[in-house]
Amino acid sequence: MSALFSRFYALTLIICLCACGGSGSVTPQEPRKTPAPIATNEFLNLVKDATCANLKNRLFLIDQKYVMWDKSGSCADASYAQNLYGSSPQNLLCSHADSIAGQRTTCTDTAVESLFKTIIQNLDKADLGLGSTHQVQMITIPTPNSQTVAFKVLSASFHRGVPPDYVLIKDNAAWNSFWSTANIKPSASLMTPDFTSKMVLAKFYKTANDCSLTRFLKLSSDGQTLTANFFEEERIAITRCDLETTLNSTPMHMIELQKSDLPLVMNNVSKQLINSRTIANGSYSRIQDARTVVIKDQASWNKLWQEHQVDGVAPAQIDFSKKMVIGLFLGTQSSGCSGIQDVRIWQQTDKVAVSYYNLEPSANSMCIASITTPFYITEIDTRNEAVEFNRVPTPVQ
Repeated sequence: MSALFSRFYALTLIICLCACGGSGSVTPQEPRKTPAPIATNEFLNLVKDATCANLKNRLFLIDQKYVMWDKSGSCADASYAQNLYGSSPQNLLCSHADSIAGQRTTCTDTAVESLFKTIIQNLDKADLGLGSTHQVQMITIPTPNSQTVAFKVLSASFHRGVPPDYVLIKDNAAWNSFWSTANIKPSASLMTPDFTSKMVLAKFYKTANDCSLTRFLKLSSDGQTLTANFFEEERIAITRCDLETTLNSTPMHMIELQKSDLPLVMNNVSKQLINSRTIANGSYSRIQDARTVVIKDQASWNKLWQEHQVDGVAPAQIDFSKKMVIGLFLGTQSSGCSGIQDVRIWQQTDKVAVSYYNLEPSANSMCIASITTPFYITEIDTRNEAVEFNRVPTPVQ
């Protein structure tokens, strides 16, 4: 019995040794490679003071391995760039950018070329078009600088039908579809925007009350989101304001701005409007240079009025213990159509914003050539915050 057990033990030992390679030695496995740590602070320093990034400035972490920098701005050239990096800014893998010679795309690492191409085609998507097989996270940029985004008012007053809350149009197909749905033909002077570089945003009044009003006051970008500040004002009228139809008409406001892939935030500031009292406004001031002013004392008010006064009119009495004066002067204009319209003063987080529409002649407008110096002067309760002026170019049709 013991001899049989000895033979069985020996056979078992031989089988075990064979399973281990026959020699009794074990081949060590290669250590698992881990991605290099991402140099997050270096990337944040890179984007913090970036030029040509006032419209968009975003960082994405992809698969804990790559960093994507997506930026755009209002520069004449180099207006946009998308760069794919390895673990640090020194390891640039791919680049897609605007330049004085036109668009350029390069990849020094062919292994990520397909990945980069997918990202470039899907910048408007949260996952950059990479799908569930990849992990995409946005890297928060601390205290981003908010920049004002310029926009132009388009000639469009009403939507006839059932409108959405707002609509963002980025191509010709969506533009044509919008007008079909709106049951209204665009005015003859309204040219189709160049959707290669522009997009259109339209806001609609909350109810089909065609004499009411909605207006964009300011657009801003912190590089992460695009914020559209607007207000609404209900107006009741005996007669209709849309005289060309018996259909329900909803007031709308349509603007053109530079194309962007940023998420859009609509911010209703109607409850933040500051009450004001118009002191004087018109087309002829003696002040011939364009300027904006904030007056908080009697001496400054007297000096301004002396520069501005027309026909020796005495200045309005202002109680500067409670009030302050805000003045807008467009300077010398060569068209009788030039002027100031829709002035709204509103409270931002840390400042007082004065938004005003600057009427300008368009190519199709019938404006008389005339030298004017438009102005608008108003008073509000005294505020300690800084005052910011936002000018909105508005073509006269």
